[in-house]
Amino acid sequence: MVKNSSNTRAGRLRQLSQERRETERKELRQLILDAAGELFAQDGYEAFSLRRVAEHIGYSPGALYRYFDDKDDLLFNVADEGFKLFRTSQAAAATSGSDFTQTLRAMAHAYVAFGMQHPTYYRLMFMERPDLLFKSRQDQASEWLRALTEYQEVFAAAVQAGKLRAGDPAAMSEAWWAVLHGIVALGITMGFLFDAERIQRMLDNALEMFFHGYGSQP
Repeated sequence: MVKNSSNTRAGRLRQLSQERRETERKELRQLILDAAGELFAQDGYEAFSLRRVAEHIGYSPGALYRYFDDKDDLLFNVADEGFKLFRTSQAAAATSGSDFTQTLRAMAHAYVAFGMQHPTYYRLMFMERPDLLFKSRQDQASEWLRALTEYQEVFAAAVQAGKLRAGDPAAMSEAWWAVLHGIVALGITMGFLFDAERIQRMLDNALEMFFHGYGSQP
């Protein structure tokens, strides 16, 4: 019995040790991702490096290479976190409206709110070197953009229901994305001119113009 008790105790200690190491590993990985996002926002792509991230958090570059292959791999993982948050916010908005136009409005507000609340993610996802991310990770591109292709599905359903005039849902969703992206890009790059109130007013006006142009029936 003593032997069995000792074995059980040793097994529990090993499990606790493994859980502690796994927790520490996750915490360090998140620390690296947070620092990478901060430095990317500060310096842009060209000046970004794993060495700079390592210096920023007080670790050796070798420690970072245990988690990420190179700076592009690290930035990909930062962007991946952003896309997960983005899709979550869009999915929540997509279920909040009682009809198609309300759903589109809710998704538009969620889109702009995401971009303004997470400018670092947004810049990396859609503004600075998106070609790097989408070309090098084509297997992920369709998953990342699923939230945007869902706009096309909503437009198609709205046209079929008579809420919008007949038209090409793909063209509608592309124009829709261009409007939302433009608003966010202005807010991020020219925040000294476009404060939160002005961004909101611009979004509301853009929505009214868009739905009026496509013959919505609010």
